[in-house]
Amino acid sequence: MAAAQRGSGQRGRRGAAPSAGEDFRTVEPAALMLLRGPEDYLASRAMDRIKSQLRAQHPDLEYTRFDVSVAASGELATLASPSLFGEARMILAEDLAQMNDTFLADALAYLDEVADDVTLVMRHSGGNRGKKLIDTLAGRAVVVDCAAAKSDADKMDFLRREFRAAGREIQSDAARALVAAAGSSLSDLGGACQQLIRDVAGQITEDDVDRYHGGRVEATAFKVADAAFEGRRDAATRLYRHAVSTGVSPIAVTAALARKGRQIAALVDHRGSTDRLASSLGVPPWQLRQAAETARRWQSHRAAAAVEAVARADAEAKGASRTPEYAVERAIGIIAGSVGR
Repeated sequence: MAAAQRGSGQRGRRGAAPSAGEDFRTVEPAALMLLRGPEDYLASRAMDRIKSQLRAQHPDLEYTRFDVSVAASGELATLASPSLFGEARMILAEDLAQMNDTFLADALAYLDEVADDVTLVMRHSGGNRGKKLIDTLAGRAVVVDCAAAKSDADKMDFLRREFRAAGREIQSDAARALVAAAGSSLSDLGGACQQLIRDVAGQITEDDVDRYHGGRVEATAFKVADAAFEGRRDAATRLYRHAVSTGVSPIAVTAALARKGRQIAALVDHRGSTDRLASSLGVPPWQLRQAAETARRWQSHRAAAAVEAVARADAEAKGASRTPEYAVERAIGIIAGSVGR
């Protein structure tokens, strides 16, 4: 079976200067390109941009996806050689972590004499396979940053860049709400950003986020936790009952309550740097600063009791009780009733 699959597309610009960590939103096609990092969504966005730019310039471009795990000797050179009609070519060498020794040798040889009118894009999601090739590309190719978003802070940075690239603005509270509601993956978050950019005029507000994404499980559970720890018992109970009636699991709510409870308990008697505490808890600083406003209304023994109430409710929701929905609602009442005492 052939390792390459051909399609039609367009050609890239020649002589691009090497770069480290180009943004996928602004990267320009070049003779050698490296998509570096494990985030598939960013790599896909980068490929879409590169192909669209090439096709705008060269409608006759020949596009090839190259399976480097089964590459035959000389196959890369054949794909990059001038075609009969002189079409520009774009070659995607996928998943360098799986490349065979034949492709590794051919790729290193290709770097000594890069073909004209060819855009060679290599994707490396991680690992040490072919380190010499990766290191060489890092110095000679245009490198596109496809790093994973490891924290909410990374997701907030991604979100801000999405809106800035579109020439749009989003309020800080709205940005935080969007990460909470749609930040389970960059693919989900990117789709949510594009929907708001497309459908909402002017500055994006928290109300806009709530209207489009407030019904998501994560957002609903966090709203219940916020209301409970702020002492708004009626609102917390109403939000919880609505959440359960629309399919949100009580366990998802206890998870949000536990997360909020740990933050409040840690903040009650804390006198040092909030940023340092955020690092030790593994949460973004902005989220802890937001919780600090609520923590001022709590006493340490009440916060400890609230955490215990959540732990009991979580155990009951996971099977220790025949009425898990009521067990969680009871814990919400305990939490809300403990504020300010």
